Amino acid sequence: MPDDVADSYSHMTATYSPEDNKLRLSSLTRLDKETYTRVREAGFKWAPKQEIFVAPTWTPEREDLLIELCGEIGDEDTSLMERQEQRAERFEEYSDNRRADAEAAHRAVHAITDGIPFGQPILVGHHSEKHARRDAEKIENGMRKAVKMWETSTYWKQRATSAIRHAKYKELPAVRARRIKGLESDIRVHRAKFTPEPKQPAILQQRWNDPADAPKVPHVWCAPHGGRGGSWVPVSALPALAKYYSRWIQHCENRLEYERAMLADSGGTVADRTRPEVGGACQCWASPGYGKGWSYIRKVNRVSVTIEDRPTYGTRHYSLTMPFDKLRKVMSAAEVETARTDGRLIEAESKEGFFLADAAPSPPVAKAEPAADPQAEQFSAMRETLKAGVQVVAAPQLFPTPPDVAARMVELANLPVCNRSLRILEPSAGTGRLIDAAFTYAGQIVAVEKNYSLAERLRTSYVTVNVQCEDFLECNGNLGKFDRVLMNPPFENGSDIKHIQHAITFLKPGGRLVAICANGPRQNEILQPLSTKWNELPEGTFAGTGVRTVLLTIDEPEGGDL
Repeated sequence: MPDDVADSYSHMTATYSPEDNKLRLSSLTRLDKETYTRVREAGFKWAPKQEIFVAPTWTPEREDLLIELCGEIGDEDTSLMERQEQRAERFEEYSDNRRADAEAAHRAVHAITDGIPFGQPILVGHHSEKHARRDAEKIENGMRKAVKMWETSTYWKQRATSAIRHAKYKELPAVRARRIKGLESDIRVHRAKFTPEPKQPAILQQRWNDPADAPKVPHVWCAPHGGRGGSWVPVSALPALAKYYSRWIQHCENRLEYERAMLADSGGTVADRTRPEVGGACQCWASPGYGKGWSYIRKVNRVSVTIEDRPTYGTRHYSLTMPFDKLRKVMSAAEVETARTDGRLIEAESKEGFFLADAAPSPPVAKAEPAADPQAEQFSAMRETLKAGVQVVAAPQLFPTPPDVAARMVELANLPVCNRSLRILEPSAGTGRLIDAAFTYAGQIVAVEKNYSLAERLRTSYVTVNVQCEDFLECNGNLGKFDRVLMNPPFENGSDIKHIQHAITFLKPGGRLVAICANGPRQNEILQPLSTKWNELPEGTFAGTGVRTVLLTIDEPEGGDL
């Protein structure tokens, strides 16, 4: 290569690793378009985190390209284990980033939900309806993002563990021994590509894809697999094939030397490749003992047992074979039962036969249960919630009582402290604002709410409150009598009048009702004469409604001391 060309590519270096049989190309500067195209067409792929081009396997063409670009190919400095550790670190970083994203999304969801009072429904027709629906959508989207980021974090963490496990597996002596066997097979295949089969005479035929009038030339049969799976090769093409595949053979022989040296360094031998691994299985054929046909059996740790049903004899026979078919034996029923009792007769997972172990298997060692991850449980619960979707409650004509108004109503009700026998009725419980205000007085509270979702939330939040899910106007003697009634009824079409009139019937003698109602002509005409106190509330008490309201108190006559 001319000096000027070599200088133009002096910023590039190439390496080869015999452990994974990969070529790597790195460049200090961005490749020009022509070079980039050649590198990509040769099968190199860009690894962005490592900032190098990587070819999955070695080929003569790829080697020639790297020599042309870099002048030489050096040895890879890092081992397979080191590269996998670096890879695991990158995966751990991905996992940490996604975990942080998941936690951020989770906090964003809570920031929205924390601003919504418990059980607050979407108020249909209220100025907050649009905002509430938008918040519900944000909550669901945030939950989905949090769960997705958490699952991605878990995925990268598993990838990091697998990277280290893979590197350790590739270094096992038995795995290296099998790689050696594969390389020896590759050498035989490559050599057969240009070696004529001596038992097959040459023939005359046209070259592949030659025109119809082309002359016939001598062809010989080259078969990589002992006469099978070969092809007819023109004699004139043999030197070029020999030159090409000789490079493959030389490459495989170099890898063989490396693998044998590494295998010897680890204390293994090439013979390891012929021995089954502990718990593994290889297949062979053996006679069941009577010479009546053959039985397919499995060999594990050089000893195996299989069961064969033989209708001819009407009995079941157990055949034992040791290394391949050198020893055959038929076990009697007593021997089989003894082996089963001793725990040496073990059924294969495939259900095709039984293994005869040299000794009874050791009892399994109980593995310590991994410590529960609170975050994993949290995101798992969030995933289950998303299966049904984020549930929202729509409650027309429900306007929660402002906390300051609720506190004033409790004050007007004159609730005695710590009177266990005191019975309090909340006939339109809604989100529980009035229950909150009266809860500390420790009386017996009965709440009525016809919206099922709101009623369920009240039961969950106030376990000591008797929550009835029904329409209050349909309740009669089933609730009993009460010492106090606190209520914020619906206002639509004069419903507040009906609810308050019905609630008066639940008062005990001497009881007191404190309610909110609309400050309209019908309320003034019907309710004000019944009230002992009639206090108009400031405009805007119920934001967004524009409804003028009144706080009224009604006392049931003929009362005694409570």
